[in-house]
Amino acid sequence: MQVQNVKASNVRLNINAAGGKLDVAPHSANLYDGTLSGALSVNANGNSVALKQNLAGVNINPLLKDAVEKDVLAGRGSVSLDINTRGDTVTAMKKALAGNASIALKDGAIKGIDLAKTFREVKAKFSTKQDVVQAAKTTDKTDFSEMTASFRIANGIARNDDLAAKSPFIRLAGAGDIDIGNSRLDYLAKATVVNTSGGQGGKDLEHLKGVTVPVRLSGPFDNVSYKLELGSLVQEAAKAKVEEQKQQLEKKATDKLQDSLKGLFKK
Repeated sequence: MQVQNVKASNVRLNINAAGGKLDVAPHSANLYDGTLSGALSVNANGNSVALKQNLAGVNINPLLKDAVEKDVLAGRGSVSLDINTRGDTVTAMKKALAGNASIALKDGAIKGIDLAKTFREVKAKFSTKQDVVQAAKTTDKTDFSEMTASFRIANGIARNDDLAAKSPFIRLAGAGDIDIGNSRLDYLAKATVVNTSGGQGGKDLEHLKGVTVPVRLSGPFDNVSYKLELGSLVQEAAKAKVEEQKQQLEKKATDKLQDSLKGLFKK
């Protein structure tokens, strides 16, 4: 079965229609290497739609490409939707969208920016406190081993406050708004370099180890820009270095004390 560009197989639908209301519940299908189950209700009396959907083991990249023609995310995992809307036009429905959503993916990538590469390239500007702005590039990506996020949706705006993603060198958190009604993004991601032990240019990130770099994503969906807000990072990097040296001194003092105590008891 194909609805617009979205393809599914083993489709099972239980359909009831009466009095201007259509219920497709329950329904299930196999799609994009995973499964879908849920319920859909459409009411012509007020032009309202309610959807509950659970996707498991789905390959998210081809699904997004077919469903919304966007190449922004890759990975396999689960997606949960519980949303509703009403309106006389598609635009009105987008602006009235409400509900909740969540996503959990493994072994994927965020498309448009390569954070490790970008951090290496801005090393010189880091010391001069200059913010760096660049457009998203379809060829760039930031790999992650796992990523989770949940969304509260109201008036067509999806709010996220708990993004968590892990990559070989970076831990990513974030919060912000996805304005579905106006097709715009305003999001602040915070990337922390946690590993510079070599491989894939890891050693080139030593100057940022332990430092959290704010990355502002903003603009229309089809022209998102990334801004690395480096203004306060010199002080933060210095604090991180001082803290690292402090921990090293404390460890040396503890080791020395233990050695002294061992020698005392031997006597």
